[in-house]
Amino acid sequence: DTVTIEVAVAGFAEGEIDIALDKRLLTITGARKRAEDESYEYLHRGISSRDFKHTFTLAEHVEVKNATIVDGILSVYLEREVPEEAKPKAIAITYTK
Repeated sequence: DTVTIEVAVAGFAEGEIDIALDKRLLTITGARKRAEDESYEYLHRGISSRDFKHTFTLAEHVEVKNATIVDGILSVYLEREVPEEAKPKAIAITYTK
């Protein structure tokens, strides 16, 4: 009932990554806010230089518990919490003779 989503975010500074949950759609975005040196021409930019947006559709009753960044890896911890009224119930059977 627990799931972890991990996204590589090395090179992004604090405040450049946002996580939003709207209904059941989890959106993780990374947008660079730093000015770049215009005197260089780049042939390739790695993940740390490009903006990104990832969306995940969460199942019913899945809640985001927390999110952490350790060594350039963003980990979003999810947990399924089914309310008691939504859980299946066992029905007792009465036998008569």
